[in-house]
This record gives sequence, structure tokens and C-alpha cells, in this order.
Amino acid sequence: MKILLVNPNTTSSMTDKAGEAARMVVASGTEIIAVNPEYGPISIEGYYDEVFSIPGLLEEVRKGEASGCQGTVIACFDDTGLDAARCIASGPVVGTCEAAMHTASLLANSFSIVTTLRRSIPALEELTVKYGMSRKCHRIRATEVPVLELELSLIHI
Repeated sequence: MKILLVNPNTTSSMTDKAGEAARMVVASGTEIIAVNPEYGPISIEGYYDEVFSIPGLLEEVRKGEASGCQGTVIACFDDTGLDAARCIASGPVVGTCEAAMHTASLLANSFSIVTTLRRSIPALEELTVKYGMSRKCHRIRATEVPVLELELSLIHI
């Protein structure tokens, strides 16, 4: 099986880390193709950045489809472009936020979300409603650590 993992921002070091993490947990024989668009925002921290990342994301989904990928993972917790990607993909498209919420709801009666910046909270609140998880998600908190600063701190771990 060949799975496309798309980081919708243009920071390739984040894409590389996401690809490595995915490869550590996939079934034997599963190939992970980790990509990010050539153009768009360097990080996605709310609605504004999301809008500019979707054209590049969709281009990568089309390329993945053409190269034989059988499924797609959107590697952004805002589930950036998820619905649009599902419109053009022939295989399943999974958003990390949707997957995390459903998994959390199976493991516990409730959960909370910790995100980067306050401006990301409205999008995540909307997703809890969209995914039917607003009663299970008790709180969404922001650390006020920008995505790229968080990514840089992961380099030192």
C-alpha cells in the first residue's frame, strides 16, 4: 500500500519529521510518501494561513493520485483542505484532527486539545462541532508558541 502524507505548509523539515513518524508506525509493506507544497505559507496558524495553503495541498493530492497513492493523510491539525481533498481523491483522505478526536473519544469520556496560538482556537472549535465532538471536548488551550518555534524546539529533542 502507498499512502500520501501531505503537510500543507511549505516547511520541509516538518514534512520530513512527519514522514519519519508515520514510517515508524505503519504496517510492513506500506510506503509513506511525505510531501509539502512548493508554494504557500511556511506555517498554518488559523484561517488566514489555511486559505493560502489549500491550492498547493490540492496539487500534491493530485500528484499523489497520479503516482498511485491509495490514501492520503493531511498532516495539519486544522485538517486544512480536508473536504476539498476528499472531493478530488479516489481513496480515503484522513485529517489528523478528525482522527485524533475520534481516537480520544474511544479512549476516554472526554478530552482537551492543546494548540499553538489563540488564533487557532476558533478553527478547532468549529471542527469539534463538525465532527460531533463538541460535548466530548472540554477545553481548547493555546500555548502561544508559534508553529515554527515549536518545530525548531523538536530538532533538539
